[in-house]
Amino acid sequence: MSTVKSSSLNVTDLDFEDISQNLKSYLKGQDSLKDYNFEGSTLSMLVDLLAYSSHIGAVNTNIAASELFLDSAQIRKNVVSRAKDLGFIPASESAATAICDITVNNVRNPDGTYPSANEMTIPAGTRFNTVYDGKSYTFVCYAGVTPQPNGKSFSYTNVQLKQGLNASDVFVYDRQEPNPKFVLSQARIDRQSMTVSVNSGGVSTAHALASDISNVLSTSKVYFTQENEDGFTELYFGDGSIGEELRDGDIITVQYTIVNTIHANGASKFSLLDTINGFSDAVITTTSPAAGGAEKESVESIKFKATKFYSSQNRLVTLNDYKAKVSEYYPNADAVAVWGGEDNDPPVYGKVFVAIKPLNSDYLSDVEKELVKNNLNKLNVITVRPEIVDPEIIKIMVTTIFQYNEKSTDLTSGELETMVKNTIVEYDRDNLNNFDSIFRHSNLLNRIDETDSSILSNISNIRLKLKKKVLLLGQNAGLTVDFGNPLYNPSSGYNASAGGVTNTTGFYISGDDTNIMYFDDDGTGKLRRFLLSGSTRIYQDNEAGSVDYGTGKISVNSLIITSTVNSDNTIDFTLIPNSNDVIAKRGSLIDISSDDIKVTSELDTVASGESSAGVGFIPASTSSY
Repeated sequence: MSTVKSSSLNVTDLDFEDISQNLKSYLKGQDSLKDYNFEGSTLSMLVDLLAYSSHIGAVNTNIAASELFLDSAQIRKNVVSRAKDLGFIPASESAATAICDITVNNVRNPDGTYPSANEMTIPAGTRFNTVYDGKSYTFVCYAGVTPQPNGKSFSYTNVQLKQGLNASDVFVYDRQEPNPKFVLSQARIDRQSMTVSVNSGGVSTAHALASDISNVLSTSKVYFTQENEDGFTELYFGDGSIGEELRDGDIITVQYTIVNTIHANGASKFSLLDTINGFSDAVITTTSPAAGGAEKESVESIKFKATKFYSSQNRLVTLNDYKAKVSEYYPNADAVAVWGGEDNDPPVYGKVFVAIKPLNSDYLSDVEKELVKNNLNKLNVITVRPEIVDPEIIKIMVTTIFQYNEKSTDLTSGELETMVKNTIVEYDRDNLNNFDSIFRHSNLLNRIDETDSSILSNISNIRLKLKKKVLLLGQNAGLTVDFGNPLYNPSSGYNASAGGVTNTTGFYISGDDTNIMYFDDDGTGKLRRFLLSGSTRIYQDNEAGSVDYGTGKISVNSLIITSTVNSDNTIDFTLIPNSNDVIAKRGSLIDISSDDIKVTSELDTVASGESSAGVGFIPASTSSY
């Protein structure tokens, strides 16, 4: 009988067909089977079964090995476990939070007396309602708020309203169970709003989340939290050496907010659903619209942030340290940019600037900025102070005219226009979602042409729009608007009679609350302020500021602006860039909004082969906006 040396065995092939063929080759090497025809035989079926079993084992082994490493793991519970080894706890869902001032009017008891401030306290869990994008959502008062009495009225300031519903779980601590962990009953909770209290011997004490292990003593009243294998939140307590250990029979109460599946970020109008001590005549003024609602951290986000978190070693020295910590403190961040004060324009030494773009809005609320700033200050170098700034979001306005052959498609012109608009939105999502992105005009043209086989060509022109907030309404102050890209100015005095390349939305100035003012430029670098009489521009100031066409910076001289046409106290500056390729400078984002896209279809008579083909055909201008 012949033998086969181990060196001649092929053990590296893991594909089913290869394994089966290797087994047959091995069997044919035996004297008893060297002339055996395996095709269609019963023995061939047995070989295939053995190959099938080997293939399954190889696949399972490969998957199991992949799940041991953070880079290759795919199952969420394994990714979370690997991240925990690096000290990184993935963010949970977070509830959209709004800040409101509330005044309850006509407060008087039936006997004519007035209730006390304690009686008029808004209890935690009091429900409010908002309608946003045509849908109704419930918000709750996150924590009890005591009012300030004023006769028949009671005023509440800085009331936090969180989207969702308040809930609580109660556990009893049992020392007989080793390393007890307490799993909350709800899957979608906001861990940032979670409060934990422990009743020991009739005395209830609040416990804080342990965020920095170096500050946790054996007597510290802290708890730890993590995501378990099923995606639920579980918490546990100290063992007497790191954190105070609980006693048998201690009652643990956990209160939290259940997060909705749809986040009402941007909601700003609220009404009272419940009553406050039986009274419901409430006036609610929103000081900070709802923001911060987000889903739990994705697997890809965990993989990316965990390594960055580990490399920062819980200190803030390099720019990457700041990026890692900002992502931890504000998991709803869509993009983060960080730069030192020495690189700022103008330089501001002793500061580090952080620009954050949230997932579902353009800017952070003042409350969110303060929260991130306070957290960064805990780890910051003592001589450096972080400054949270709004990103400059440069909107690209796209005007597209495309030609199509109607004989190559069953779609209507309207359907093609919708498809092209969706293509432009997809290009924005794929390419312009980070700081320092580049808009490449030719890439967009190619994407539009490839939208449908019937589209033959397109002319797509762009303009840039930047929304500038007037921070000092009613005060004598200037404005600086920096597009970071050169502006179109082919010759001195270009298009002066029609306003140059600058266009703005309207505003009112001190001393004239009737006429709406606008800015344009004279083509030589001077900004002009004018009002409209019909369609005629009547200039009020021919040197209202300056326009630097080479850098894209507009400077508005000191002016008392009392209000703007835009409801958010902003002025939109719209300009024509010198290049169709647009780059975002430090702290800036470029973005294409669906509202800024205009698409028009034109039937191409040349391609259609009509008898009038080419007669009177005028192609769209590449310079028209």
